[in-house]
Amino acid sequence: FSSLGGNKLSRYDELIQANAKKMGWDWRLLAAVVYQESKFIPDGESWAGARGLMQLMPATAKRFGANDPGDPKQSLKAGVNYLMYLEKYWTSRAADDQERLKFVLASYNAGLAHILDARKLCKKYGKDESRWEDVEYYLLKKSEPEFYRDPLVVAGYCKCEEPVNYVREVLERYEEYKVHIRLLPFDEQAVESSRTAR
Repeated sequence: FSSLGGNKLSRYDELIQANAKKMGWDWRLLAAVVYQESKFIPDGESWAGARGLMQLMPATAKRFGANDPGDPKQSLKAGVNYLMYLEKYWTSRAADDQERLKFVLASYNAGLAHILDARKLCKKYGKDESRWEDVEYYLLKKSEPEFYRDPLVVAGYCKCEEPVNYVREVLERYEEYKVHIRLLPFDEQAVESSRTAR
C-alpha cells in the first residue's frame, strides 16, 4: 500500500473514479485492480505482451475499445468494459455479489476459459460451481495431468496459482484502501444506487 498523501492513491485517481462510477464499483476496488495490474505505471508491458494500466493483451484491448493500450484513458476504458462484460457474464452464474466479484477478478486475470474448466471439474466431483472456494480448488488442480487432460477441460494446462493469488491480493488491497482512503460523497451515492439497481 502506498499513497500520494491525503486522500490520493495515484495521479490517475480521477480517471479511475470516473470509470468506477460507470460500473457502479467503489473506486478503491478498481484502484486495487489497477495497482495489481500495473502499479499505476501506464507504459508497463508484461512478458506475455499485456500493456498499459489495465495490462490488456492487444486483441482484448482492441475488442473492448483501446487502440493504444499505453494511453491511460484508453486502457482504463477498455479494462472497465472488459470487467463489465465479465460481470454481466457471471451475474446469472454467481448470484452472491462477493462470490461473483471473485469470479470476475479471476476471469480478468486468467481468462474465462480456465475458470469455466474449473467449474466443470467442480460439477464433475460434486462440488459447488457457484462457490469460489470450490472452483479455486479445481483451478489449482489444472496444473496436474489428471485434471488438465480431462475431456471436460477445454483450455488445458494452467499454472493457476497466479489467478488464485490475484483474487486474494486485489481484495486484500481493497480492504487496505478502505481503511486509508475515504469514499467521497458522490462515490457513496454511485455505489449505493448501483446496489439498489441490481
